[in-house]
Amino acid sequence: MNEPMLEVGKILNTHGVRGEVKVQSWCDSPEVLCALESVQIGPRAYRVLRGRVHGGFALLTLEGVDTMDAALALKNRVLLARREDMPVEEGVHFVVDLIGLEARHAETGEVLGRVTDVLEYPAHDLYVVEGEKRYLIPDVPAFVRAVCPEEGYIAFTPLEGMGE
Repeated sequence: MNEPMLEVGKILNTHGVRGEVKVQSWCDSPEVLCALESVQIGPRAYRVLRGRVHGGFALLTLEGVDTMDAALALKNRVLLARREDMPVEEGVHFVVDLIGLEARHAETGEVLGRVTDVLEYPAHDLYVVEGEKRYLIPDVPAFVRAVCPEEGYIAFTPLEGMGE
C-alpha cells in the first residue's frame, strides 16, 4: 500500500507521424494524464511536453519521442506517475490502496472478508468483498460507513441476503 508510483494508463498506439502516443487513461478522466509534467515507462522517465484529449483518450507528446517509430516502440507499455503528482480530493482514495483491505460489518465489527476488486460503473463503484460469502457492495453512504486504508479496513453495512 502507498506505493510511490501509480499505474495511470496504457499506451494503445501511435497518433500521427510526430511521435504522439494514444493512451488509455486509468484515472478518473484522460485530462488527469494531460496535466502531468512527467510519466515513467519502465525504468525511464519522460517529460510530458503536450497533452490533449481526443475521443476519450489522452494524446501525449513525450520528450525524446518524436517519430512514429519511437512512439510505436512504446505501444502496450504501462505509464506510471508519482503518487504526489496525482490530484486527489479529500476522502477519495486510489483503488490500489483499497485492494486487500479488511471488510468489516459497520455495526458488529464482524470481518466479512477482504476487498479483492473495485468495479467501476457509471452510477457508482462496487466493492468486491471475498470471504465466506462474496459481497458486491455499492460505494454509496448507505452501505459504506468508513474507509480507513491507514488502519487497514473498510466498514460496510450490508443488507440481509446481500452476500452470495
